Amino acid sequence: MSGGHDIIRRLGEGTALVFDGAMGTEIQKLSLTEKDWNGRHGCNEALNLFAPDSIRNIHRSYLAAGADIIETNTFGASAAVLSEYGLGDESRAIARAAALIAREAADEVKGRICHIAGSLGPGTKLPSLGHTGFDEIYESYLPAIHGLLDGGVDLFLLETCQDPLQIKACICAIRDAMAGRNVRLPVAASITVETTGTLLVGTEVQAAAAILAGMEVDIIGINCATGPGQMAPHVQELCRSFPGPVLVMPNAGLPQNVNGTLVYAMEPEVFAGELRSFVEQYGVNIAGGCCGTSPDHIRALSKALAGIRPRSRSSAPAPGVASLYRFQELRQEPPPFFVGERANTNGSRQFREYLLAENWDGMVEVGKNQVLSGAHAVDLCVAYAGRDEVADVNRLVPQFALQVALPLVIDSTGPQAIEAALKRYGGRAIINSINLEEGDARARQVCRLARRYGAAVIALTIDEEGMARTAEKKLAVARRLYRTAVEEEGLEPSSMIFDPLTFTLGSGDETLRTAAIETLRGIELIKEHLPGVFTLLGLSNISFGLNPRSRQVLNSVFLYRAVQAGLDLAIVNVAQIVPISRIDEADLKKAMNLIDNAGSADPLHEFIRHFDRYAANADEVDHAPEEPLSPEERLRRRLIDGSRSGLEDILEELLGATAPADIINAILVPAMKQVGELFGSGRMQLPFVLQSAEVMKRAVDYLSPRMDRVDGARKHSIVLATVKGDVHDIGKNLVDIILSNNGFTVYNLGIRVDIEEIISKARETGADAIGMSGLLVKSTQAMKENLEFMKAQGLDIPVLLGGAALTRGYVLDACGKILDSPVIYCEDAFQGLRAMNLLKEGKLAEYSEAEKVRYASRTLPARSVTTEDIDTIGTAPSIPEPPFWGSRVAAPIPPESLFPYLNEKVLFNARWGFRRGALTPDEFEALIKDEAGPVLHALQERLLRERILTPRAVHGYWPCVSDGDTVLIIDPDDRSRVIGRFHFPRQKKAPRRSIADFFLPRGSSAWDVIALQAVTIGPGLNDLVHDLYGRGEYRDYLFYHGLGVELAEALAELWHGTIRAELGFVSPEDAAPEGRIERGLRYSFGYPPCPSLEDNRSLLDILGADRIGIATMESGEMVPEQSTSAFIVHHPKARYFTID
Repeated sequence: MSGGHDIIRRLGEGTALVFDGAMGTEIQKLSLTEKDWNGRHGCNEALNLFAPDSIRNIHRSYLAAGADIIETNTFGASAAVLSEYGLGDESRAIARAAALIAREAADEVKGRICHIAGSLGPGTKLPSLGHTGFDEIYESYLPAIHGLLDGGVDLFLLETCQDPLQIKACICAIRDAMAGRNVRLPVAASITVETTGTLLVGTEVQAAAAILAGMEVDIIGINCATGPGQMAPHVQELCRSFPGPVLVMPNAGLPQNVNGTLVYAMEPEVFAGELRSFVEQYGVNIAGGCCGTSPDHIRALSKALAGIRPRSRSSAPAPGVASLYRFQELRQEPPPFFVGERANTNGSRQFREYLLAENWDGMVEVGKNQVLSGAHAVDLCVAYAGRDEVADVNRLVPQFALQVALPLVIDSTGPQAIEAALKRYGGRAIINSINLEEGDARARQVCRLARRYGAAVIALTIDEEGMARTAEKKLAVARRLYRTAVEEEGLEPSSMIFDPLTFTLGSGDETLRTAAIETLRGIELIKEHLPGVFTLLGLSNISFGLNPRSRQVLNSVFLYRAVQAGLDLAIVNVAQIVPISRIDEADLKKAMNLIDNAGSADPLHEFIRHFDRYAANADEVDHAPEEPLSPEERLRRRLIDGSRSGLEDILEELLGATAPADIINAILVPAMKQVGELFGSGRMQLPFVLQSAEVMKRAVDYLSPRMDRVDGARKHSIVLATVKGDVHDIGKNLVDIILSNNGFTVYNLGIRVDIEEIISKARETGADAIGMSGLLVKSTQAMKENLEFMKAQGLDIPVLLGGAALTRGYVLDACGKILDSPVIYCEDAFQGLRAMNLLKEGKLAEYSEAEKVRYASRTLPARSVTTEDIDTIGTAPSIPEPPFWGSRVAAPIPPESLFPYLNEKVLFNARWGFRRGALTPDEFEALIKDEAGPVLHALQERLLRERILTPRAVHGYWPCVSDGDTVLIIDPDDRSRVIGRFHFPRQKKAPRRSIADFFLPRGSSAWDVIALQAVTIGPGLNDLVHDLYGRGEYRDYLFYHGLGVELAEALAELWHGTIRAELGFVSPEDAAPEGRIERGLRYSFGYPPCPSLEDNRSLLDILGADRIGIATMESGEMVPEQSTSAFIVHHPKARYFTID
């Protein structure tokens, strides 16, 4: 018999251990009789009593196949589950028998160590959904746990777990049972991740890892639900999120219905190969099988893992907390971690009134509003004199757990209420709080609750003498609390959050004039002397007793100073905090003086007198007092500033004397015109233009129901569409936003639109113009053909053309002469606005003719081509040897690995529209640092936190040769077979080059080689982008879309580096795209030297890109949109060039 400590030792030595496979499907293969079942047919656990030899033989088969660890046949041995078969009272006996059967089989094995895992399944009821309670689950598991201990198991395995609260109850029962026997065995918990990417109750993998790590489990795993392929990204996430051993037990693929029977069809060797990759690539330590796996699967797995050491996982997961659904890192960048304070009976009158009225839904809405305000967690306090706090906790915490997506801070002084809350909360909570006011007895009690239920703890610097006032005293109390909680009660330093407390600066008490300074120094000292802990402040205390506007300023400035001192978390009404950059300079100076006790003999008096000029109930600091301004001017400023604050109030004020149409036409439209002028002059950046457009849309939406049908004059209109075969819509949608918010009616038909539909809509609506957009080179030809079709159909109205592949010359030369009406080249959205304004004024035709004259005056005659112009490239000095032939799908790629490859200059300038314009170089640098940089950081944090990105890649190598201007792709297994043809046009001017020139010609004595790749960041970001556009959140729409495009390019560059390294052009460490690429240039179809998107379809088919979720449209474009493909040319003289 070998104990559980041997398992941990073997894992620590770098041994990859093998679990057994399925029990249930092996039982189904047996020819069992009614006698074997003893009237409990379907209760597999009953076989431990009535047919023990059958179970023992299954164990023997897995041990013979090479399993290091076998599981007891106790998946459903809890009393609650066995009660369904009338065996509830036999739970302990059944579990004991199961453990003894497994032990007997293991003891028969000679020459190697085998271990027994006591299996405990999830039961049939989920406590987080209210099906059962924590205590009921605890009591149900206890008999089985004792039985497994009786039988001598080496570790416990909670498997197929679907609810973190169920796991907590079971772990508590295991720990209590072992403590009663003075035994300590390892505990493993294995979650089941559904095809949705979460546990059944909605918990994300990173959140589950944080919750279970808080519960101090020894091993975390994933089992069941899917095969290894679907499980891969979740395994990778788990290995990133948990520092200890990781267990993986997939099914043998997804089940298939064959003649009414579920069949798991994954072959043992394929199964074993997938799990070996988990061990080698992700660092999985234990591998086994779940549903559908047999001794053959385990035999193949044992052979595959023989001598394999799991990849080292050295990076420590970020400390954090979790709701039932998602993880929140405590160390936010930029700090702090905001704790919303409004769900608190002591701090919110509304919340208190909801509690007294027992309006539970209203209280939950307050919690939800904290999510919308930008908080990272919600402080929940229901303590109120005369009420039963425990009863209120029992009623409210389950609702908060299910309906509020943020982690909870359980705010109570009563250990009973704290434990009641923890028993009803599946996430990893924070307890608020402990102190030493009455010694350390209560602090110890709460620390033990925190450790038992996996919570973090806020520790207040209060001792028997009261609140610590000086920085040194705050540190001294913090050290005592640290000794109690960490050194004596066993909490991790990262679970400790110290609140050095602050006194109000508004009381006038002379002894508190330096309170802020002492608190800031206290933060610094705690961070310096207690490494690994976090700090927190209840921010609003600093301004207690002052008027609302001055409180908002002081709170915001004090938060800024506290963060500089090292503050990690702040309990605050997030909606009332404003950036330091938006605070009036005079306000800022007075607040700084008050905090530093500087500037005058009485900085508090100066502060109060300064803020007396504001109304006592003012609650904004982003504008100076507006009383002198007319409502018209206030509305204009709101739009230009992109501020929606108080917008409806201003509109209501105007509606008393002004018609809705006049508000739009006389105030809003001219203000938007000014926004356009600011953009055109370089004094406003595109993201801020879109903020103004959001304000415009909100204002028009508010006014529209109040307008009469006859209100306002006729609007000019335009039909917009991305041409057939093109899915890119960002440029078209920006035109829609700008035109719609400048008084034009826009009919946006979407992407891939046939010219027949465009014409039909134009005729139906009587549109004044048509706008066509497209990103691809092929789209420019489609636009020309569309114009020819319009002429044939007799539709002759102005047309606006825009898109990245268009040039002014192409529009004027190839398109401008087709119609009699103007055809206008629009370089950006505001050029489209300018064209529509000219159309409205009757001046568009005049402008078009002037453009033609200006262009003609700058056009030089073409030079004829001579034979000297043709360049001979010559063959490459060597043909690289690829590491393999054909294609391979890469393991899922960590999303964070894309960001080092992100081209921020292109992102900020081209995608997001931050341009220098009229700014000085220093001003532009400051704009990027203060505006674009923080936006990128925030977007990156959300994309990674919410797992929106799912990067995948496939690449490979093929023999090839050129045949004239065509490159032939050859089957590596049958070199007589051509599997693809890529045709490349030749330049019309010197040096008359074609990409085919870079490859060996047909008939050469050797084969050349071409590398192909396809990558995608998955569909999640594209879905988010469309949702933002539909909600009118134009600024975020621009940011996320642009970032998605560049992240796809970053992934392409990352994988390009992988290929160049595999071909030996660079070392893997030097594959990052810095400097000029000397060999191995990357080309993508759709660009001038390789314009054929039909060839892109062929490229994707050869690669088998559908295996990573890339689908191909008829035109050759890829879905999801944020996907790219490429071929890599190894010739050292390969360069980018144009055809014309």
